[in-house]
Amino acid sequence: MLLVHSAGGSSGFTVAQAAPDLVERIVAVEPVGAPTDPQTVAEMGGDAPFMGVYGDYVDERGQTGRKEATQTTAELAGETSPASTLLSLPDEGISGNTHLMMQDDNNGEIADRIISWISD
Repeated sequence: MLLVHSAGGSSGFTVAQAAPDLVERIVAVEPVGAPTDPQTVAEMGGDAPFMGVYGDYVDERGQTGRKEATQTTAELAGETSPASTLLSLPDEGISGNTHLMMQDDNNGEIADRIISWISD
């Protein structure tokens, strides 16, 4: 299980490429550097499911491109692992989240969603 957040995304994705046999699932919370190249995604754990997580205020924070890249990563990973997804919290009715959603008041609800996905 690999969990990355923000700027840790680039390093985490590099680690996943270097040791794909150790990666069973990837959770990327508002990551920097989500790969959009099919070969790179395939090298990050092969058929490991990928979940990207995004909260609110993406447009206001100028993060639209990063979210789109994460969506592309999820779609590419989904070609070999159908469980791959982008969890957009506002689309799921979970609102008010910042970039540091693990510190937000509803962090337990977000953690429950991630844990449920990991458990599937």
